[in-house]
Amino acid sequence: MYLEKLEIQGFKSFANKNKLVFPGMITKDRRGITAVVGPNGSGKSNIADAVRWALGEQSMKTLRGKKSEDIIFSGSDRKGRLGMAEVSLFLNNEDRKAPIDYSEVILTRRLFRDGESEYLINQSRVRLSDVQMLLAKAKFGQKTYSVIGQGMVEGFLNTSLTERKEFFDEATGVKQFQIKRDDSLGKLQTSYENLNQVEMLLGEIEPRLKSLTRQVNKLEKREKIEAELKGLQLNYYRKVWHEINDKFNEFNNRFLDLEKTKLAKEKKLEQSNNELERIEKKDKKSLEFEKWQKSLLDLQGEKEEIVKQIARLDAQLEVKLETRGKFDLSWLNNKKEDLAKEIEKIKEEVLSLEKNIKYSRDDFTAVENEKNQIDKKLNEANSGLLKLSSGPESGGKAKLNETLKKLLLKLEEAGEETDLEKLKEIIKKIKSEFKEVIERLGEEDKGGIERLREEIVKLTKTKEELIIKISENNLRISARTERAKLLRERENQLSKDLEEILGKLKQSQSEFDSREIDREKEGFKEKLSGIEARAKEINGKLTSLNAEEEEARNRLFALQKNINELQNEINDLNRKLNDLKINSTRYETRLEDLEVEIRNNFGSPKEVRQEKFSGALDLDAAKEKMEQLKRQLELIGGIDPETTKEYGETKERFDFLSGQVKDLTNGIKSLEKIIQELDLTIKERFDKEFKVISGKFEEYFKILFNGGAAKIIKVMEEEEKEDIKPAPGEAEEEAPADGLAEKEEKSGLDLKKIKFLKKHNATGLAGIEIAATPPGKKIKSVAMLSGGERALTAIALICAIISANPSPFVVLDEVDAALDESNSERLAKILDDLSHKTQFIVITHNRASMRRANILYGVTMGEDGVSKLLSIKLEESELVK
Repeated sequence: MYLEKLEIQGFKSFANKNKLVFPGMITKDRRGITAVVGPNGSGKSNIADAVRWALGEQSMKTLRGKKSEDIIFSGSDRKGRLGMAEVSLFLNNEDRKAPIDYSEVILTRRLFRDGESEYLINQSRVRLSDVQMLLAKAKFGQKTYSVIGQGMVEGFLNTSLTERKEFFDEATGVKQFQIKRDDSLGKLQTSYENLNQVEMLLGEIEPRLKSLTRQVNKLEKREKIEAELKGLQLNYYRKVWHEINDKFNEFNNRFLDLEKTKLAKEKKLEQSNNELERIEKKDKKSLEFEKWQKSLLDLQGEKEEIVKQIARLDAQLEVKLETRGKFDLSWLNNKKEDLAKEIEKIKEEVLSLEKNIKYSRDDFTAVENEKNQIDKKLNEANSGLLKLSSGPESGGKAKLNETLKKLLLKLEEAGEETDLEKLKEIIKKIKSEFKEVIERLGEEDKGGIERLREEIVKLTKTKEELIIKISENNLRISARTERAKLLRERENQLSKDLEEILGKLKQSQSEFDSREIDREKEGFKEKLSGIEARAKEINGKLTSLNAEEEEARNRLFALQKNINELQNEINDLNRKLNDLKINSTRYETRLEDLEVEIRNNFGSPKEVRQEKFSGALDLDAAKEKMEQLKRQLELIGGIDPETTKEYGETKERFDFLSGQVKDLTNGIKSLEKIIQELDLTIKERFDKEFKVISGKFEEYFKILFNGGAAKIIKVMEEEEKEDIKPAPGEAEEEAPADGLAEKEEKSGLDLKKIKFLKKHNATGLAGIEIAATPPGKKIKSVAMLSGGERALTAIALICAIISANPSPFVVLDEVDAALDESNSERLAKILDDLSHKTQFIVITHNRASMRRANILYGVTMGEDGVSKLLSIKLEESELVK
């Protein structure tokens, strides 16, 4: 991982958007050095501050400001202030050093003048903690050696032991684990607090739950009796209700069947009366007949006059032809007229036949569909008849069933009979046999079988009539089809003859001109065609009126007879319906009284209606038992429904809290295990990396000082974790009351231990001490070193950390300011050697550092107070060459 690009906009003196592009791998094993130079006050160090701020720095003192808005460009005499500062770090993550599935990671931080701020990772908003964890896992952060600013080199040696310890936490790469450890400790403390609260609630609820449990147990006996009573009532009321309801439905169904029959007969009666009324209005039809007949006579006179005119023209033409000796043309002309008339007549007849065939086929389809519906109804009626006569019965009834089957077979065979007289005799005989069978059946079966019998006979008769109609229709279709075929053949032959005559006439047209006579003749023919069409239409209407009048006379007598019969049948049905209505009302009243009793003693009748009781039940004994159970319930007394409700709510609450205790206990154990594992990981990694850093520190110290000795010393904590005492100034906490102390002892960690673990660390260190002895001197304390010696010592330590645990990049802000030229050369050489491990961005005035740089950025500030950048690649510069 390395820093590819830095974008700054509105940050301190960089008002405009600036981009700094940094080299990646200069060679196969070297990342290179970028130097940033410029005069004092030009804004060079603002680049280091921008990087530190983007990495999440929160201290305004470190950023050389007093309040957050100080980092936003505040304006100048020539340029107004800005409302936002934004810095973005573009990190190459192809090696996936940062645990994120992107080859490039863009860390962005924005700050607005109203105080609102944003952190973004690849343009997605995140929290500061997310940024800190990502940086910790990638082995760099904003507080340590990733960005070394002015004064921080020497200031590092002046820090306390604890502050140096925090520096080494990041240097050794354990910061990410310490963040997780602190988070787990926070969760652990919250879990302990929640556990104590839940256990206190359980202590309050448990006594009340026991009391409610005793009350609910007393009610179990009552519930058993109520359940027994309810079951007995259900069976009793089901049996009684369904017996009454079956009788009620039986009378209702019979009433509905008769009502349907009555309505059908009333409808027929109404239709017959309407038809009778229509026939009685025949005088109107007679007037219409006379009117059309007069119109026909008028048309006949016009037709005769036109025929005379056509005959006159034909005679004139024939005389002219004969005068000129054209006897053959005269004959051909007459023949042409005859053939044309005959062809026209044939076409009209064929057209009429085709229409009749179409009507017959449509009628055939309708009749066939009606016959299929009749067959379906017959099958249903036959099945119903057999069902009524089936079931557990004696041998006599089995014989009756066999007889019924034979009668049904006869009805099916009757369907093949086409002679209506024979069919009536068969149906009459079957009726007689059916009557004998019905008289031998039980009273309950007679009504249903009688209705089905009548329906079957009626359907069979209708079916036979439809079969006859279908047969007659098929014969008509065949005859008309054959007649149409013969006529078409005749038409084709006549058309050939007509074409031959027309050909001969055409050849002779040049010898004799008859066009004037033909035109006049055609005019008369057109008039004649119109008259014939009108006469044909009137003839059709007259024919229809004659047929209707004849049919009306025959229908009148039949209708009068049918109306009398229907009226008698309707009167008889009314008497039967009245009897059925009385019986139905009697059972309906009993059913209503029973449902009132059910509502008073049992509840909603819905459950009673749902299912029949099919078992054996002595109704008198069941009623006596119900009264006995009611008396027992009265002795027990009533119950408070809120008791059961309160018990359920309390039990639910108790079970929920018990489950919470279990979950919290398991969570605490899991967190304690995680903390122990993190402590072990932190200690092992810190010790390993500390040893490497200590060795490198001594190595670089000797390089920078040309000898001497230096080492890093661990300062261990004096207190033992097993004997926890309050810190100075802290008051001892009182022991928890109500048995909480005992509960804390049962846990792996208590609240005091959690507080101790938060104050102390997993490595057991109180801090880090540094001992440095330059060559030729006997001093050991860094406080006795000169300014230059202190700077070299701090630089040696920083180089040791970079060598042992390199950050993806390191920003050095004038760390060589206090060094002389020879020491600056040594530092530049060390940085050049370390550039194969990390990427360096050096802000400097030192020529030695500039010579080692691969890219040189110059920073200058114009009169508007805005910093500007100028870059050059030294390897490509002619001056360097």
